[in-house]
Amino acid sequence: MAHWLRDRGFDAYAVTGGVHALQGAPLPEPAPRTRDRRGDWKAAAGALRHRSFQIYFGGVLLSLAGSWVEAGAFGYVVLLLGGSAATLGIIGFLNTIPNLVFALPAGVLADHFDRRKLLLFFQGGNMGVAIALTVLWATDALSVFLMGLLAFIGGTLGTLSFPAFQSMLAATVPEEDLESAVALNSLALQVARFVGPAIAGVLLASVGPTWVFGLNAFSFLAVLGALLLLPASRARIAAASAGIRGAMADGLRYVFGQRSLASLMLLMVFAGMFATPPVAFMVPGLVRFQLHEGPGTLGLFISLIGLGSVLGSVAMLILSRRPNKGEPALVSYLVCAAAIALIGLSTSAPLSFALALIGGFTGVIFIGLSTVVVQASSSEEMRSRAMAIWAAAFVGVLPIGALITAGLAAWLGAGGAVAVDGFVTLLGGFAIILWRPEVRWLGCAALPEACIAATDPASFAYVEELEAEAARLT
Repeated sequence: MAHWLRDRGFDAYAVTGGVHALQGAPLPEPAPRTRDRRGDWKAAAGALRHRSFQIYFGGVLLSLAGSWVEAGAFGYVVLLLGGSAATLGIIGFLNTIPNLVFALPAGVLADHFDRRKLLLFFQGGNMGVAIALTVLWATDALSVFLMGLLAFIGGTLGTLSFPAFQSMLAATVPEEDLESAVALNSLALQVARFVGPAIAGVLLASVGPTWVFGLNAFSFLAVLGALLLLPASRARIAAASAGIRGAMADGLRYVFGQRSLASLMLLMVFAGMFATPPVAFMVPGLVRFQLHEGPGTLGLFISLIGLGSVLGSVAMLILSRRPNKGEPALVSYLVCAAAIALIGLSTSAPLSFALALIGGFTGVIFIGLSTVVVQASSSEEMRSRAMAIWAAAFVGVLPIGALITAGLAAWLGAGGAVAVDGFVTLLGGFAIILWRPEVRWLGCAALPEACIAATDPASFAYVEELEAEAARLT
């Protein structure tokens, strides 16, 4: 069975059984291979050998922990100020809509200016937002309106920072350790996401929101200090770009000119619009109206999603080393979609708990591997714009997905809305796989030579070679 690959100017066949099967020849005996699992883990953590990455990793981990402490308390503080469930949805919309509006310009900025200076400015602004929340709450001047305004400002600063952060990450390690760096960065995010809300709960119960916001403001000193210790980082632009619009158009042509990356972006749209809203907005409704449980069940449900995410990030340290990341990424996508659909149908708390753990595990593997593929497949001068397009495709559509899910919940209830979201995600994934089979070779199809070097060279044959062989035989 031969699969057609066409990507970034390459024409190739990926043949099940190798070229020998294509020609009807007997398959050669595979050479015995031994596997050193300790070596796998050492290679997976290879980025930690580099001092620049150590500085970046430590600063970002501490800052992310502070951000998730605040995120864990933000909605609770809105309710304390008199907000409703609808208010939470509006503030979530305000916090995420900047990803749709500013993601592509943010990528252009990161590809054209010193990323370190950009991040110092944007992260300094985020620190200012955290300080404003601290002072406003402490002086009893905080209101729901100001919470919404600061959520929008913080979301905008985060959107503008994201491509620069991703490109800065790539600059801290040599090319051979880039996949390790991205995987470790994902692990840091998930650890912070798992630990942060728990710390927020303790602080809210013991000392109040002032300390929550203050801790987040203090945590920005870690990332600002790390940035000051790192060297300047600026992409090598091959030619002058025709303004922001021209640079954005160049980035879109670059990404969507690669069929494997274009297919991945379509998957990210389904994941952002239909798979993320159930996790981001519907969990409290599921626990209350579908499972008929209380706050304890809600806390355990969220914790299991977080635990699955941490375990998935650990697994990704190994999976990110695979030449072909399409297989684990697609399996994780489909399993996560199925888990979401089944959670929407479940009325059993133990079953929902198991599905939450599975969904968190597979969801993080898919998202993490997608960032690895985009980073590794993009040239230095296009990396920030490629990551910005990834963010727009995934996080940028979240506000739209939130509105769709809210409409479904009003019609079908929380469980029905989550089930529909899960099934749409699942069917969308199958449709993309059938329409664009090259998505199965993520990390491979974008650069066939990498696959040839990393797997059995007999598994790929270029069209010209096949045509020449056919002409010789005839």
